[in-house]
Amino acid sequence: MMRRSKVRIRVPLASAITAVALVLTSAAFGAPAALGSAASARSTATAASTTTAASTTASVPSAVKADMNELLKSVNPNTGLIGTSWWQAAVALSTVETYQQTTGDTSDEILPFLTYLDNKSGAFEDNFDDDTAWWALVWLQYYDITHGTVYLHAAETDADYIHEDWSSVCGGGVWWQRSPNYYKNAIANELFLELTAWLHNTIRGDKKYLAWAKAEWNWFDHRSGMIKTSYLISDGPSGPGEKGRCVNTSAKQGQKIWTYNQGVILAGLAQLYTATRDKAYLTEAKRIANAAISHLTVRGVLTEQCSENGCGTGAQSFKGIFVRDLTMMAVIAKTTAYNSFFTKQAKSIEAKDTNSHHQLGVFWAGPIADRTSWSQASALDALVASLKLP
Repeated sequence: MMRRSKVRIRVPLASAITAVALVLTSAAFGAPAALGSAASARSTATAASTTTAASTTASVPSAVKADMNELLKSVNPNTGLIGTSWWQAAVALSTVETYQQTTGDTSDEILPFLTYLDNKSGAFEDNFDDDTAWWALVWLQYYDITHGTVYLHAAETDADYIHEDWSSVCGGGVWWQRSPNYYKNAIANELFLELTAWLHNTIRGDKKYLAWAKAEWNWFDHRSGMIKTSYLISDGPSGPGEKGRCVNTSAKQGQKIWTYNQGVILAGLAQLYTATRDKAYLTEAKRIANAAISHLTVRGVLTEQCSENGCGTGAQSFKGIFVRDLTMMAVIAKTTAYNSFFTKQAKSIEAKDTNSHHQLGVFWAGPIADRTSWSQASALDALVASLKLP
C-alpha cells in the first residue's frame, strides 16, 4: 500500500479568495501555490476574513452550500482526507472541485492543495490501479482549476504507473490488483481510458496518451466482453482463464451491474471524442447512458441493484460518480437530453434524502439512512449537476 505523510494538518474550511491570493508564490502549484508547509498555509488561510468568502457564495443556493459544509466536516485533520477510505477520499475531493467549477465558490479552494501536500510522498499510487487512477483524475481536474504544473505531472506519473500493469492476458487491459495480478475489471480500465484521453486533451502535441486511450477502448469494446447486448457494463472478466481467454463473470456468476461502471465509461468516451472528433464515441456513450437510466432507476431515481446499505460502503459513492460523469458527457456532447434526469435526482434528494442538519443519506428516493462522507459526496454530485444544466 502507498506510503503516507505524517504531517498533521487541519484543513481550513472557510478559506477566502484573499487567503488564496496571499499564497500565490509558485507557478508550479498554480493557485493556491506552494507554501513552506501545510501548517503555514493553514494559518494564512484561517486569518482571512470570512466576509470575503461570503461574497463568493452569494449565487450558490444556501442549502447546497450547507450540504457542502457538512461534507467538509468529514476532513480528517491527521491525513487531510475526506473520510477514512483512500479511494473514496479522492472521489469526494473531486466532488469539492466540481462544486467549485460549477458554482464559482472558491471559499474552499485550498483544500486539494493541502491534501496534496500531506500525501504527495507516496505519489498517490498503491497496489490497486483504480485507486491510483481516482487520485490521478483529482490532480488532472485540479490542474484545470489552478494550472499548477505539479498536478499535471502527478497525473502523468500515475498514468505511466498504471500502464506498467497493461498485459496481453485476456487480450489486453490493465489489472485491478497489481501484485498478485488479479482481475481485469471494468472500473480500472474505464478510469485508465478517461485518464489517458483527458491527458491527451491537456498536453499539447501528445501522442503517447492518445495511443494508450485508443488501445484501451479497442480492447474494452472488442475483447473484454464487458459491454452486454443491453449496453449495460458488467463488472469484468475473470482472471487469466484458459490460455488467456477470459470469462465474463457477470454472465457466469450473476454479478450486479453497478452504477459507477456505467458512468466512468461515459467520461472516457467523451474525452476520446474530444481528442478525435469521432462521433461514434458519443453515440456509444449515449447508448450506455440510456441503458443505465432505463435499468438502474426506480420511478426515475437512480439506485443500485441491491439494498444499498447492504452493498458495502464502496457502493455509497457509486451513484454520484455516474451523475458526475454523465454531466461531463452531456456538456461535451452539447445535449440537454438528460436535464430532466438531473433535475429529478436533485429534487428527490432534497425532499426525501436530506435531514435537518443537511446530512445526505445513501437512498436518494428515501428513507434517510446510512449517512457517511461517501453518501454525502455522492448526493452532492447530483445536487451540483442540477445547478448548471448543459
